[in-house]
Amino acid sequence: MRYDQRMPQNEIARALDISESTVSRALKAAMDLGFVEIQISPTGLRDFALERRLTHAYGLDFAVVVQPRAGGAAVGDVLGRAVARVVEERTNGGTVIGVSDGDTVASIAAAVRRAKSSDIDVVSLIGGVGAPQIPSHSSEVCRTIANGLGARAWQLPVPAIVDSAEAAAHLLQTSTVSTVFELMKRASIALVGIGEISPLATVFRHGVIPTDRIGKIAASGAVGTICGWFYGADGKVIPTEFDDCTLSVSPTVLKSIPTRLGVALHVEKAQAIRAAIIGGWINAVGLDSETADALLRMR
Repeated sequence: MRYDQRMPQNEIARALDISESTVSRALKAAMDLGFVEIQISPTGLRDFALERRLTHAYGLDFAVVVQPRAGGAAVGDVLGRAVARVVEERTNGGTVIGVSDGDTVASIAAAVRRAKSSDIDVVSLIGGVGAPQIPSHSSEVCRTIANGLGARAWQLPVPAIVDSAEAAAHLLQTSTVSTVFELMKRASIALVGIGEISPLATVFRHGVIPTDRIGKIAASGAVGTICGWFYGADGKVIPTEFDDCTLSVSPTVLKSIPTRLGVALHVEKAQAIRAAIIGGWINAVGLDSETADALLRMR
């Protein structure tokens, strides 16, 4: 009566011949017991006009742009919920979703809800970066999204970058790892984080690539990183000394996935996002409004 029929508490009291205080206590108990949940709808914080401008300017399939609100929920959490709803809408029986690591992807993972079908697979697109228990670790992202959707999780049980090309080649030949890489080729949705060339990027922050290599990688022309690969302002791959040691979805396979949704926060990543779009790494974005505005200025 209160939430489905939107009746005021005093009308409920009259209809049931009980006091308003009894109604109030019952509603509080329902919330405490988990029968009722109140959430901020991410739709109300989306900037649809900015999304249309961004989609048109860059030829994207779609964009999700959220507005920060002073004193409200963290913009990362709002973006996570907004993108999660879009992923849910595009997920049907037989869907394979590929996921990377990263803080923004982890926010989306935490917000997904059970899908209409249980015949869904979620596969890690990159090996582990950082400690396995942190939310942004690729295996944890994969597990969290799969649990939320009621799907099967296919984690990649290897580091993102190993010690040698020989070690990488050996691991790729094992049945556990090769099965995951084969499933990547069947993905219809890729959900990937975008990093800039700075110590804050996941591969540098967690020590997968030493921070003293940042200058060399930047000097080679790299402006961004996705799934452990580096690319320049034109979106083309920038080779590095780590390529043969990287256990991650190949750029060719990633770019063949029909929906490639890149998610990122902060204006500092605008150049990396623009290059990712130009290079075909992604064809859809999930951003905050400030970053979206910066992208439009760069067009």
